[in-house]
Amino acid sequence: MEVIRRFVKVKDHQINIILPSDFNADEVEVIILPTSKEYQIPQWQIDEVRERTENYLKNLESATNFDDNTLSDFDKELLDFRANQPKEDFITADETLKRLRKKYGI
Repeated sequence: MEVIRRFVKVKDHQINIILPSDFNADEVEVIILPTSKEYQIPQWQIDEVRERTENYLKNLESATNFDDNTLSDFDKELLDFRANQPKEDFITADETLKRLRKKYGI
C-alpha cells in the first residue's frame, strides 16, 4: 500500500491535491484532519507512545518473539511483497533504531 501525506491549504472550503505521476489508483480514501495548529495530541497519548518506544528499545529481543498466528493473511502477503522489493528502497533496522533513539532522546 502506498501512502501519501500532504499538508494543504483550505481555500473557500475546498482543497486541491495533485498526485505523483507514478501513483496508480482508480480510487483513494481521503481522511481530512486539521493540522496541529487546530488539533493537539493529548499528553497522555504522547506519554504512552514514548513509554512504549523506550520499553521497545530497551528490550529489542521481545519484539521478535511472535509466531505466524500473530500476522493476518494480508500482513503476510504485504511482507512477502515487500521482501521482494529492491533493498535500496529500505533503511536497515539499525538505522531505524538510530533514528528512533535520536527522535526520542533515548
